[in-house]
Formats: sequence, C-alpha cells, structure tokens
Amino acid sequence: MKSHRFNLIHCPATGIPHFTDARYGSLTATPPPGCVPSHWDMYFSLRCRRPGETLLDAVAPVCAEVRAEHGVLMTDLGVEGLWEWSCDGQDGHGAAIVAQLLLMAADRGQQLGYSVDDLLRFLRTAAG
Repeated sequence: MKSHRFNLIHCPATGIPHFTDARYGSLTATPPPGCVPSHWDMYFSLRCRRPGETLLDAVAPVCAEVRAEHGVLMTDLGVEGLWEWSCDGQDGHGAAIVAQLLLMAADRGQQLGYSVDDLLRFLRTAAG
C-alpha cells in the first residue's frame, strides 16, 4: 500500500480558532497515528503520513478519527489556487484539490443544514 504525506487543517468557514483553543487539547495530546500537530499559518494542523491506495483513501480515515475521537471536523488540505486544475492522477495535486473541495463542502454544507446523505445524493445526481 502507498504512503501519503499531507497537511490536514482545521480552517472553518467562520472564525479562526487559535492553535491553543481548548478543542485541540485532546487532539494535541493524542493525535491520530502517523500525524503530528502543527501550525499552518494561523490554523491548527496535523502533518500526516498515512497509508492508502489513493490520497482520498489516506485522508478520509484521519478525518473520521479526528471527528469521532475529538469532535473536530478537519476542513482543509492547505491547497491554494483551487481553480488551477491538474489532471495528474489520484495521488497528485489534482487529488489534493478534489479532497480539499470535498472537505470544504462537508463543513459548509453542515453549517447550512445539509446532511451527509444530502451531499451524497447531490454528488450522485449531479455526477451520475
């Protein structure tokens, strides 16, 4: 299985929690295996190296662990220039863009009252 390196950032659409925010206490003390807490600009971040067949396969379980064990929905991979498309496969920059957009949709959709099922239904309908 491949190993993937990525930065997973808590960058909510509203407000910028400080790195020392109480919600990060348990996450800093016991980060997911293969991840180290760090700063990403002004945001809380995890620098991770995790296994997965693709980048999405590596990122998703970390997000699930953090959400289930620490109550934080990680929302960002630190990708800038989301409009600068790169069709370089399931482990390249294009994959990071897709993962970031999906994480942002999960966070922002929840804030608007959409469930995960609502978002999945949208993707299935729109993308076929």
